[in-house]
Amino acid sequence: MDSQPNKFSFAAPLDGKQLAGKRVLITGGASGVGASCARFFASHGSHVIIADLNEELGRVLVAELGGQSGKVHFLPVDVSSFNSQKSMFTTALDLLPGREIDVLIPCAIIMGDFWDYKPLNPSALIDNTAIEPTTKTFQVGLLGTYYSSLLCARYCMGLHASSCQPSGLTYDKSIILIGSLASYGSLPGSPEYTAVKWGVRGLFRSLRVELLKTGVRVNMLAPTFIDTPMTASIVPMLRKAGASFAKVDDIAGVVGRLVIERGVNGRSLAIMAEDVVDLGDDYEGKNSGNAWQAMTENGLLTAPPRFDIPKAHI
Repeated sequence: MDSQPNKFSFAAPLDGKQLAGKRVLITGGASGVGASCARFFASHGSHVIIADLNEELGRVLVAELGGQSGKVHFLPVDVSSFNSQKSMFTTALDLLPGREIDVLIPCAIIMGDFWDYKPLNPSALIDNTAIEPTTKTFQVGLLGTYYSSLLCARYCMGLHASSCQPSGLTYDKSIILIGSLASYGSLPGSPEYTAVKWGVRGLFRSLRVELLKTGVRVNMLAPTFIDTPMTASIVPMLRKAGASFAKVDDIAGVVGRLVIERGVNGRSLAIMAEDVVDLGDDYEGKNSGNAWQAMTENGLLTAPPRFDIPKAHI
C-alpha cells in the first residue's frame, strides 16, 4: 500500500526568492510547457538547463532569457536515446554550480498520430501492406521520461553524499513529472498518447515512494487541454467542440510552488482552466476516484461528450 503523502495547498503566496540559485534541468524545454517553466525559473534567478531536440528554438530561448549571464544554457538531446541523455546530463553537471541538479522537469513529449479504426482486409497481413504504427510517442514521452528520471536521481542530485543519507535528508531535491488528465481517462483517437500518460502516472506512483527514501520528492501535474505547439493541429477542433484550456504559464507557477514546498510529496495536481485540483491519487482518495467524482459533480469536467473523460474504475 502506498504511503499517504501530505495534501497540497495554495493558501500561502509563492515566495519566488526561494527559487534563486536552484539548479533546474528541463527536457523538452525549448517550447510549450517546458519553455514556460524555463522562463519562470530564469525570472526567479535559477540556473536553468534547457534540453531539447530542437536546437534552433532552444538557442533562441536562451538568447531571450539572457544566456550571456551564464545562468541559462541550452543542450541538444534526443530523450529517446539513453546515450544522448547520458551525454547531456554529463555536460549539464559541468555547467551547473556544485555539479548537481536540484530540480528535474521532464517535459519532452510528442502527440503522435491519431488512429483510424477502420477495419482493413486481412490480406494486408499476407501481401506485406500492413502499416506499422509509430511508437515515437512511447519512446519520447515514456521511455525518455524514465531515462531522465533514472539518470538524474541516480547520478546528478548528489544523493551519494553522506549528508543525503536517511539521518540527514533535506528533501530539497525534486522531480516533477508531466502527466495529463489522460493519465486518468483517455484522449479519444490517441491510445498511444493515453498509454504514455498512464505510464508516466505509473512511474510517478512508484518513484514517489522509492526516491523519497533518498531525499527526492516526486510530484506530478495532470493538465487538461493546453494550447501549445504540440497540440496546435487539434486546437481548432477542440475549441469548436467547446473544450476549455488551461494556461501554460499557470503550469509553471504550480511547478515553482512544488519546488518550494519541501513537505509536499507524491501529489498529482490537475491543472484545469478554472482551478488546480489535488486529485488525491492515493489510498485515502481512492486513487483519484473521489476527486474525479467531485470535479464531475461540480462541473469542472465540462468538455462535450466527444471529449468526456470516464470516471476512474475503483
